[in-house]
Amino acid sequence: MSKKKKSFLQLILIFSLICFSFSSTAGVSAKEGDSSIVPIKGDAAAEMVNIALDTIENGGVKAIAPVDTYGLKKSSVYKVGGGVTAVTVPINGDYSLPSNITLFIDEDHTVLQANEMLVTKNDKGNFKVETYVDGSLVKSVDTELSYMSDQELLAENPPEIQTQGVKAKAACIASVLGIGSGAAYLIAVGCAGSCAAPTPVTAPICAACIGAYAVLGAGGMGAVVACFKL
Repeated sequence: MSKKKKSFLQLILIFSLICFSFSSTAGVSAKEGDSSIVPIKGDAAAEMVNIALDTIENGGVKAIAPVDTYGLKKSSVYKVGGGVTAVTVPINGDYSLPSNITLFIDEDHTVLQANEMLVTKNDKGNFKVETYVDGSLVKSVDTELSYMSDQELLAENPPEIQTQGVKAKAACIASVLGIGSGAAYLIAVGCAGSCAAPTPVTAPICAACIGAYAVLGAGGMGAVVACFKL
């Protein structure tokens, strides 16, 4: 493994730990963000989105979802430390909320890694959550939640508070982000095992999950940190 790649993997781990290291409480008091994760807006953000798109279109990184499914106008851009910028682009088309591709770009405008979370309908009629790193599948989960449209997901009411397990995480996420039970459950099932205690192996999956919060309009990347500890 190259020294540059190894350093980037360490950064991803630190990034995930920053987002998910705050202590949980019964009431879950969420922190809106972290000082080391800074939103980028305007022309600077547009430039980074264009760099990400050009890299994908020119084959610089491998992506699964086709470019024509990208919701470029709703992209989110963050400085995440170590001279690295994270660009999250929502994925639409045949993909459901909170599908996204998140690319990490260094100061030389080189894309270091591409993380995708793709939510689709499986043969059983349920939501399936798949996570890819640089085009390779690293996690696939049948959520056992019946498929519904994005509009139905967004229209659902937050679930009642639970005390343990995936449902507790989903209820917490729904409360923190102000989203319906279905959308929160997709995040909880797809991300829980990876984001509760990130490791060098699971941190890239957790990074893709963090992109999901940006897609859903979360105010800060650290907003759901305590939920994964329930």
